[in-house]
Amino acid sequence: MNDRPFTLQPRSAPPQGPQSIDDFIRQLHAEPGGFRAVDAAELRRETEANGGHQNGTAGDHDVDMTADASDANSDVAETKDIATAREELLRAIHQTHQTSLFALDFVSLLLSKEHPAQAVTTFSPGLRDMVGIGTLGATMLDAPTALTQSRVPDNKLMAIGKRLMDLNKAADTALAASKRLQREIGSETKYWSEVLGVSEDGWQTFRLPHEPHTLGVKFGFSNTSPEFKNSGIAPLRRAEDGSVRLEHATMGGGSKRLQVSILENGMVVGRSSLSQPVLPDAPLQDRVHELRDTVFAQELWHEINREARVVLDSVVRVAESTAAYDLDATRSISLQLVTLGEEKVTTAEHSGAQDAVANELCIILGLLLSNAHRANELKRSAPSVKKGSTPPYTILRPLIAYHRYDQSVQQCAQSLAELISVLRSASVASSITMKEPPLTTLPGTTTTTTHRASTSLAGLLLKPPPVQFDLAITPASRLRILLRPTLLAGAVYSLSFLPALQPQPGSSPINPLAALSPSSSSGGSGGDEYADLDKLLAYLHDTIPRALAAAYYDLARTVTGPPSPPSSDDEDDGSDGGVQQPIWAMDASSKGVVGQDTGAEYGVHFGFGRDKGTGELAVSVEGDFIEGGKKVHREWKWPGAVEHLSAAVKHVLGNGPGQ
Repeated sequence: MNDRPFTLQPRSAPPQGPQSIDDFIRQLHAEPGGFRAVDAAELRRETEANGGHQNGTAGDHDVDMTADASDANSDVAETKDIATAREELLRAIHQTHQTSLFALDFVSLLLSKEHPAQAVTTFSPGLRDMVGIGTLGATMLDAPTALTQSRVPDNKLMAIGKRLMDLNKAADTALAASKRLQREIGSETKYWSEVLGVSEDGWQTFRLPHEPHTLGVKFGFSNTSPEFKNSGIAPLRRAEDGSVRLEHATMGGGSKRLQVSILENGMVVGRSSLSQPVLPDAPLQDRVHELRDTVFAQELWHEINREARVVLDSVVRVAESTAAYDLDATRSISLQLVTLGEEKVTTAEHSGAQDAVANELCIILGLLLSNAHRANELKRSAPSVKKGSTPPYTILRPLIAYHRYDQSVQQCAQSLAELISVLRSASVASSITMKEPPLTTLPGTTTTTTHRASTSLAGLLLKPPPVQFDLAITPASRLRILLRPTLLAGAVYSLSFLPALQPQPGSSPINPLAALSPSSSSGGSGGDEYADLDKLLAYLHDTIPRALAAAYYDLARTVTGPPSPPSSDDEDDGSDGGVQQPIWAMDASSKGVVGQDTGAEYGVHFGFGRDKGTGELAVSVEGDFIEGGKKVHREWKWPGAVEHLSAAVKHVLGNGPGQ
């Protein structure tokens, strides 16, 4: 006996095999080959096999009848067209739909007895008009019996106990939820306090685009290279204790810094200082700052390597972990990206005399990278700039150019000082004056911001102020040498002539070198440029004898006395009237003063250059004069000679022919 008021049983499984022409066609399509693989003989054998299995031991006559019937059915199935199959399919769908509606109406009618508000939403209008709501119920109401009446108190006690147990369970659940809520409140408070501290320090916090439920902090640079665009963002995930956990690939590899080392003969004489790594439990602001510095150091090292390999491959040596540049034959600078806390350097090795210089170089490299970021921003803001691959940043080139320019200035100053020292050893009134403009920032810039400081620094490194040397070989022969910086080539030397000094009123301000020793392309007006210091010094070594010859030619005129104009009587008899005529003149090379009427046999010749034996600079004087009625040849060389050059020249000129 069924104890349920009604039963909704599922439909029985459909019988095996095709039930209609649609099923038969679908099965044929599913088999390999489709209709083309159907064979009448094969179908006959399958029909006979099915008939024999169903009829057991029936005779051949019965099998043939079955086979004939199957053939007839197959012929009928083949004659059905697609329209008939469609009608059968629509009929089955409609029947299923109606059955579903009837079942829905039946269940809705049953629910309308207990929950009319819920059941009316699924009632069909026809059923509601026909029978109404609540006309059918599924609850069987029996009259209470004595047994059920006796169980009422027990049921009430059981219900009360069950309720008490549920209340206790609910209280325990509420207490556990309260504890979890307190822990969650504490964790959230700690998390948001750290996030708020980071935001108040100026770091930008935002929701990650690919994870809207996760906060992130931006500590990178907007104008960085494309390779480091995504390295300046880190998610701010909450740890179990409520602290903020920075998830960044760099954090797993340790904090990085760029270290500058100065080496002399292979030994470290200076190294930039490194800070201590930030502890994992440090404040979030410190960890974000540490991560920013690490990403900045990685980008700086990447750009240094890229510039060294692409642009400075012949100047900078790049190894697997270092980049080195030779300052001179004994000193070099090495750059390396190190991990804080893992550098293998002892305290004695780290302390060096040039640590301050290494620290300054490290700061300058960072400012140059900031200047490259600024240049990227200006480039993107320009409307006419085409997008393309970013060329290597200019980071090492300004430092190398400035170092080579500074070397050129020092070498020029040393060479000119050596030259003046040799002239002064011969008591020549020579002098040199160096003028260098003070280093100033660009107009309108200050060092209050990193961008402006980096821009000003890059401008000073790429275009240092020109240095001027005023060289006075003699008071009349004066030159000006102007050094201007060039990229990676040191300096270019511009030469010009200065007016002669006027120690006495009425003397000529004409510089004799403009006529005696013009530069190769100035045409006597100066302004020639030399790309090499050796070529400039070669010109000066060739010019100094001419300047000395010009100076002592004026002395020779004072020794012989000024010429007097001939009188009419003198012209008639051909005599000089007792007035001494000048006998000295400049020789063909303009490096000496020789007798005008002696075929350059007597006179003084000046020379300047390096001694072939010692290699030192020297001023040489060769004199041919008459002493004791005989011709005498004598040589002087300074430094080394005891007497002054002026005394030697006066002695030669004072004992020339006709004196």
